[in-house]
Amino acid sequence: MRNFIKYISLACASIFALSSCNDDEDLLKINPSDYKAASIITPNDQTTIVLTEDQQDSITTFSWNKAEYGVNVIPKYSLEITTKDDTNFEKSIELTSNSTELEYKSTFKDLNNKVLELGLEANVAHELIYRVVSTIGTQGSELLNSTIQHIIITPYPTDLSTTWGVIGDFTGWADGKDVAFWKSDATNVLIAYIDITKFKENEEFSEIKFRQNNKWDFDYGDNGADGTLNKGGSNIKINKIGSFKITMNLNDLTYKVEDYTWGLVGDATPNGWAGPDTKLAYDGTIDSWVTNVTLKKGEFKFRLNNDSSYAVNFGGSETEGILKENGDNIKVEAGTYKITANFNKTIYSIEAN
Repeated sequence: MRNFIKYISLACASIFALSSCNDDEDLLKINPSDYKAASIITPNDQTTIVLTEDQQDSITTFSWNKAEYGVNVIPKYSLEITTKDDTNFEKSIELTSNSTELEYKSTFKDLNNKVLELGLEANVAHELIYRVVSTIGTQGSELLNSTIQHIIITPYPTDLSTTWGVIGDFTGWADGKDVAFWKSDATNVLIAYIDITKFKENEEFSEIKFRQNNKWDFDYGDNGADGTLNKGGSNIKINKIGSFKITMNLNDLTYKVEDYTWGLVGDATPNGWAGPDTKLAYDGTIDSWVTNVTLKKGEFKFRLNNDSSYAVNFGGSETEGILKENGDNIKVEAGTYKITANFNKTIYSIEAN
């Protein structure tokens, strides 16, 4: 029996050795003399692109020929862009990376955001350079850089401010008190956030209108109370006290008013887990919700609309400063803080005052 096991072991070892030899013979052999970097097809060198917000969904296509390594492999590509004086691409931004495709389609919006990361001034034409970098991902494999191409790009500002605002009973109809409308992700769809804390004497509603440039030269109301805007129309009535999000769509001249507020809830907050939540205010200059508050040692979360069911809430994650929907309670020491949250980017900060 022992001899049988010995013979089986020797047979297995022989098979393994043969297999190893075959594997060695099949190893990928590459010769640097066979290398050929990718070559850019589009855009042409010195192409000029003027990016505009009203065409943010338009597409620019970057394309290139396949890099060659003298063997049958599928390279991976990165597309890098930077300022014309950064010829070593030390400060470059990747438009795409680790891709096997031979093209990259970018919306104007995405391209605009990327080039602004280079610290460029908006509404100014900038000469940039870009290249395609390829690799086959094997140990010690060389990165191949395409010839550098030049492109002139004019980015647009990403400031969310607009010329529109909300005025009404809650502002005393006073000039200079309009609450700002802010840009949204959709073109010509604007958002404002207002608080109605009381009605006029002997009234059970509050009235508002939308106007441009803090003047009455151009304003919208609603003649039929049907959610459709009319130039110079009737005041819009809001029939309850609360905090509201107003969405004005200038494409089809419609609007919507809905309950909306973000707040802090938890045993660290002034009103505890029972609420009402400590209200945050929207700051469109940083696209974030902000409050200054004195907290006790304890925990808190961000919650939408004081909702006791916690249907929409954000807490902390494994990474400090990163929000997670339905995440963990955020621990805090006693103190006075400025708390900022961006629910689109799912980030937050807690700064001691």
